[in-house]
Amino acid sequence: MKLSVKQLIVVFVTMLATFALLRGAQWVYLTTAVKSPLVQTMGSIPGVERVSLTPNGEVTVVLNPSADLMTVYRQVEVVATQTLGHTPTGISMVNHANPALVQLANNVRFEVAQGEATGQYVAMKNQIQAMAAQSHSQATVELGNTHLYITLRQGSHVLYDVIPIVLGGGQHG
Repeated sequence: MKLSVKQLIVVFVTMLATFALLRGAQWVYLTTAVKSPLVQTMGSIPGVERVSLTPNGEVTVVLNPSADLMTVYRQVEVVATQTLGHTPTGISMVNHANPALVQLANNVRFEVAQGEATGQYVAMKNQIQAMAAQSHSQATVELGNTHLYITLRQGSHVLYDVIPIVLGGGQHG
């Protein structure tokens, strides 16, 4: 059986139209059945100003200045997991940092690594707060089962850092 150019064009156009129709239906489904309810539910979490969801499943959250990072992060994680059926590929908090807070956060990472390696989390928290005070900032450090939640503030600037940890020291898996 020999196909003409006209038949090949018809097949190609039909395949392209089918693909476009299926992608459009997928987009409508994801927007109405997944993204809208997820964003709406997360938007009602106290401390959350705005939420967005990328097509690859990463959640981006804008917090209000008085939000408790640990509480919001955990609630966002639970809501995303319940709605998506799996943990999101990532949760990121939007920072409003200045260069001094970015530098402080970089220095804090060394303290976190040392605290995690030695298991001395109280000493780590005290050292982070002392470092923040030296740079005329405030630090809130909260320890969860799998993450360390650090909020650094300097005037109207804020930097949120959620660091995966292994309690009791050890290597990241």
